[in-house]
Amino acid sequence: MTMLSLLSYIDRSTLAILSPTILADLHMSATQYGYAVTAFSVAYMVSNPLWGFLIDRRGLFWTTLAAVGLWSIASGSHAFMLGFASMCVCRCLLGFGEGATFPAGLSTVAETLPPEHRSFGLGLAYSGGSLGAALTPLIIIPIALRHGWQDTFLLTGLIGILWIVLWLGLRFTGLYHPHRPEVKQQEVQKQRPPFNLPLFGSVLLYGLGAAPLAFGLYATPLYLNRVLHVPQKELGHLLWLPPLGWEIGYLVWGKLSDRRNARGASRPSGLFTALSIAGFIVVLLPFAAKTPWPVAMTMGLFVLEMFIAGGFVVLSLADGVNNQKGSNAGFLAGIAISSWALITAILMPYIGHLFDAGRYTQSLWLIACLPPVGTLLWKVCTSNPSGSYPELVQK
Repeated sequence: MTMLSLLSYIDRSTLAILSPTILADLHMSATQYGYAVTAFSVAYMVSNPLWGFLIDRRGLFWTTLAAVGLWSIASGSHAFMLGFASMCVCRCLLGFGEGATFPAGLSTVAETLPPEHRSFGLGLAYSGGSLGAALTPLIIIPIALRHGWQDTFLLTGLIGILWIVLWLGLRFTGLYHPHRPEVKQQEVQKQRPPFNLPLFGSVLLYGLGAAPLAFGLYATPLYLNRVLHVPQKELGHLLWLPPLGWEIGYLVWGKLSDRRNARGASRPSGLFTALSIAGFIVVLLPFAAKTPWPVAMTMGLFVLEMFIAGGFVVLSLADGVNNQKGSNAGFLAGIAISSWALITAILMPYIGHLFDAGRYTQSLWLIACLPPVGTLLWKVCTSNPSGSYPELVQK
């Protein structure tokens, strides 16, 4: 699952990392690029709960195999983009296939780990995404500079095929042992996906709290290129840094969440509030200034913002799965991540418009405000904000 999330972020990050070059070659604006990101995000939003439902009802192995096969083809097809329309089609297909990534990861964690280890397991499974986002610029930019950006997408499609070979190897060598410790498979198929106010709160918290990840993934290359005048060939030395903060965040917040769960702590309302305030301050201090900060200081702030956003991802999903039926873990992850995809779909065209207008500071202020709003809405929707996790205390 770690390698699956790594693969997904190699595929989705390649376009963003090479966006200065690709937009120039295809004569596209940042606003059009924002709409292409929206095409990915809408398809991703729709497919996350769909893949999660199929994983819960039809099984993890074959559902994930079909999804990776689809998105690997879609990733390779980016090599043949000719303009705005073809970019939107490629991103839409890629987004639909990649919707299985995180429902598969959370479902695997729920099936194979006891509750007191799930948060760190979730962080580990999802950490491939941040690791992939960190490694991709180091791998992709040298290849693109030497062979052209088209060949980089053919490479990403090939990597997907290699993952499929590994996945099949796990199955046919007997190393794949799926099981559901909490509920029988017959009962899983009879259960309906849960819809309740706490679930809705987790969905909003995930979507708004993780919004800075969208900026870090899709807008940072353009920000560095246009505001700080970093050329494409030097972006690879910088773009791995924000995902490193994200990677560390997954593991640190996952470990912290497991320790809280093991001692039967209350729901992490205080943590969400602290993360919201910290994230807002990180953006508030430097970008209230009239001139951009130096590259090194700016990158440090982006690292901190991604670290904080990783906390929202792990803590919101861990809180959600602890307060819902474990047999619906795939659906829970799907609907939560769909909220992030929807917010990204709305956000990125507007950020692209702000970039085209030279209003970069406003875009950063917008990103800083979203996690506090998500925290407030989660508190409103949480029916038992002071309750502990009795099933974890008992175990």
